Amino acid sequence: MTRRGTAIRRLATLACLLLAGGTLAGPPLQRHDETWMAVSDDTLESQRGGFDIGAGLVVSFGITRAVYINGELMTQTTLNFGQLDKITAGQAMALSRQLNALNLVQNGPGNTVEGSLGSVGGTVIQNTLNNQRIANHTVINVETNGLSLMKDLNTAATLNEGIARAVGGR
Repeated sequence: MTRRGTAIRRLATLACLLLAGGTLAGPPLQRHDETWMAVSDDTLESQRGGFDIGAGLVVSFGITRAVYINGELMTQTTLNFGQLDKITAGQAMALSRQLNALNLVQNGPGNTVEGSLGSVGGTVIQNTLNNQRIANHTVINVETNGLSLMKDLNTAATLNEGIARAVGGR
Protein backbone atom coordinates (compact mmCIF):
# COMPACT_ATOMS: atom_id res chain seq x y z
CA MET A 1 0.00 0.00 0.00
CA THR A 2 1.31 3.47 -0.82
CA ARG A 3 2.18 6.06 1.77
CA ARG A 4 -0.80 8.12 0.62
CA GLY A 5 -3.16 5.13 0.91
CA THR A 6 -1.86 4.33 4.40
CA ALA A 7 -2.38 7.91 5.57
CA ILE A 8 -5.91 8.04 4.16
CA ARG A 9 -6.68 4.70 5.81
CA ARG A 10 -5.41 6.03 9.16
CA LEU A 11 -7.56 9.15 8.78
CA ALA A 12 -10.67 7.08 8.01
CA THR A 13 -10.00 4.73 10.94
CA LEU A 14 -9.48 7.62 13.35
CA ALA A 15 -12.67 9.34 12.19
CA CYS A 16 -14.63 6.09 12.70
CA LEU A 17 -13.21 5.63 16.20
CA LEU A 18 -14.06 9.19 17.18
CA LEU A 19 -17.59 8.94 15.85
CA ALA A 20 -18.15 5.60 17.58
CA GLY A 21 -18.64 7.32 20.95
CA GLY A 22 -22.32 7.38 21.69
CA THR A 23 -24.86 8.55 24.17
CA LEU A 24 -25.21 6.65 27.42
CA ALA A 25 -28.46 5.87 29.16
CA GLY A 26 -28.26 5.53 32.88
CA PRO A 27 -29.03 7.14 36.19
CA PRO A 28 -29.33 10.94 36.32
CA LEU A 29 -26.09 12.91 36.55
CA GLN A 30 -25.06 15.53 39.16
CA ARG A 31 -24.85 19.15 38.08
CA HIS A 32 -21.36 20.62 37.87
CA ASP A 33 -21.04 24.36 38.35
CA GLU A 34 -18.58 24.78 35.51
CA THR A 35 -19.06 27.33 32.77
CA TRP A 36 -17.77 26.45 29.32
CA MET A 37 -17.21 29.13 26.71
CA ALA A 38 -17.15 28.58 22.94
CA VAL A 39 -13.80 29.26 21.26
CA SER A 40 -13.71 31.82 18.46
CA ASP A 41 -13.19 30.75 14.84
CA ASP A 42 -9.87 32.66 14.78
CA THR A 43 -8.58 30.65 17.75
CA LEU A 44 -9.73 27.38 16.19
CA GLU A 45 -8.07 28.27 12.90
CA SER A 46 -4.70 28.72 14.62
CA GLN A 47 -5.05 25.43 16.56
CA ARG A 48 -5.94 23.01 13.78
CA GLY A 49 -3.41 20.31 13.05
CA GLY A 50 -2.65 18.27 9.98
CA PHE A 51 -0.32 15.89 8.19
CA ASP A 52 1.42 15.48 4.85
CA ILE A 53 0.41 12.34 2.94
CA GLY A 54 3.06 12.74 0.28
CA ALA A 55 3.46 14.53 -3.04
CA GLY A 56 3.00 17.86 -1.26
CA LEU A 57 -0.63 17.13 -0.33
CA VAL A 58 -1.25 18.32 3.24
CA VAL A 59 -4.43 17.39 5.11
CA SER A 60 -5.52 18.94 8.39
CA PHE A 61 -8.59 18.13 10.39
CA GLY A 62 -10.36 18.73 13.65
CA ILE A 63 -13.43 17.30 15.31
CA THR A 64 -15.91 19.44 17.21
CA ARG A 65 -18.75 18.15 19.36
CA ALA A 66 -21.32 20.70 20.49
CA VAL A 67 -24.58 20.54 22.46
CA TYR A 68 -27.27 23.19 22.04
CA ILE A 69 -30.40 23.58 24.13
CA ASN A 70 -33.05 25.86 22.64
CA GLY A 71 -30.42 27.26 20.27
CA GLU A 72 -27.97 28.18 23.05
CA LEU A 73 -24.52 26.56 23.01
CA MET A 74 -24.16 24.63 26.26
CA THR A 75 -20.82 22.92 25.71
CA GLN A 76 -18.30 22.39 22.94
CA THR A 77 -15.32 20.06 22.73
CA THR A 78 -12.77 20.42 19.96
CA LEU A 79 -9.99 17.97 19.08
CA ASN A 80 -7.33 19.00 16.58
CA PHE A 81 -4.82 16.61 15.11
CA GLY A 82 -1.30 17.34 13.97
CA GLN A 83 0.96 15.11 11.93
CA LEU A 84 -0.28 11.66 12.92
CA ASP A 85 2.79 9.89 11.58
CA LYS A 86 4.98 11.97 13.92
CA ILE A 87 2.87 11.85 17.09
CA THR A 88 4.83 11.36 20.32
CA ALA A 89 3.85 9.11 23.22
CA GLY A 90 2.96 12.17 25.31
CA GLN A 91 0.75 13.57 22.58
CA ALA A 92 -0.93 10.18 22.16
CA MET A 93 -1.66 10.04 25.91
CA ALA A 94 -3.12 13.58 25.88
CA LEU A 95 -5.29 12.67 22.89
CA SER A 96 -6.44 9.50 24.65
CA ARG A 97 -7.44 11.52 27.75
CA GLN A 98 -9.46 13.91 25.58
CA LEU A 99 -11.18 11.05 23.76
CA ASN A 100 -12.09 9.32 27.05
CA ALA A 101 -13.43 12.47 28.72
CA LEU A 102 -17.12 12.47 29.61
CA ASN A 103 -18.99 15.52 28.35
CA LEU A 104 -21.93 16.10 30.72
CA VAL A 105 -24.83 18.45 29.93
CA GLN A 106 -27.70 18.85 32.39
CA ASN A 107 -30.86 20.87 31.83
CA GLY A 108 -33.47 21.40 34.54
CA PRO A 109 -33.62 20.51 38.24
CA GLY A 110 -33.00 17.12 39.82
CA ASN A 111 -30.21 15.81 37.58
CA THR A 112 -27.61 13.59 39.29
CA VAL A 113 -24.71 11.47 38.09
CA GLU A 114 -23.48 8.05 39.10
CA GLY A 115 -19.83 8.21 40.11
CA SER A 116 -19.07 4.88 38.41
CA LEU A 117 -19.29 6.38 34.91
CA GLY A 118 -15.60 7.20 35.16
CA SER A 119 -13.86 7.95 31.88
CA VAL A 120 -16.25 6.33 29.44
CA GLY A 121 -15.95 9.09 26.85
CA GLY A 122 -18.77 10.57 24.83
CA THR A 123 -21.60 12.91 25.71
CA VAL A 124 -24.34 12.47 28.30
CA ILE A 125 -27.31 14.84 28.08
CA GLN A 126 -29.86 14.97 30.90
CA ASN A 127 -33.08 16.93 30.67
CA THR A 128 -35.92 17.15 33.19
CA LEU A 129 -37.84 19.94 31.44
CA ASN A 130 -40.62 19.68 28.85
CA ASN A 131 -40.60 21.26 25.38
CA GLN A 132 -36.83 21.64 25.08
CA ARG A 133 -35.05 21.62 21.72
CA ILE A 134 -31.83 19.66 22.24
CA ALA A 135 -29.24 19.29 19.47
CA ASN A 136 -26.01 17.29 19.68
CA HIS A 137 -23.69 18.00 16.72
CA THR A 138 -20.44 16.34 15.69
CA VAL A 139 -18.56 18.21 12.95
CA ILE A 140 -15.41 16.99 11.23
CA ASN A 141 -13.43 19.82 9.65
CA VAL A 142 -11.06 18.69 6.91
CA GLU A 143 -8.84 21.04 4.98
CA THR A 144 -6.38 20.28 2.22
CA ASN A 145 -4.08 22.15 -0.10
CA GLY A 146 -5.17 19.79 -2.89
CA LEU A 147 -7.36 22.25 -4.81
CA SER A 148 -4.86 22.31 -7.68
CA LEU A 149 -4.90 18.50 -7.71
CA MET A 150 -8.70 18.55 -7.97
CA LYS A 151 -8.55 21.11 -10.78
CA ASP A 152 -6.04 18.92 -12.64
CA LEU A 153 -8.30 15.88 -12.22
CA ASN A 154 -11.30 17.87 -13.44
CA THR A 155 -9.36 19.13 -16.48
CA ALA A 156 -8.24 15.58 -17.31
CA ALA A 157 -11.80 14.28 -16.94
CA THR A 158 -13.14 17.05 -19.20
CA LEU A 159 -10.49 16.29 -21.85
CA ASN A 160 -11.22 12.55 -21.69
CA GLU A 161 -14.95 13.18 -22.02
CA GLY A 162 -14.41 15.48 -25.01
CA ILE A 163 -12.16 12.96 -26.74
CA ALA A 164 -14.63 10.13 -26.04
CA ARG A 165 -17.48 12.16 -27.53
CA ALA A 166 -15.44 13.08 -30.60
CA VAL A 167 -14.28 9.51 -31.23
CA GLY A 168 -17.54 7.83 -30.18
CA GLY A 169 -19.65 9.65 -32.77
CA ARG A 170 -17.88 8.08 -35.78
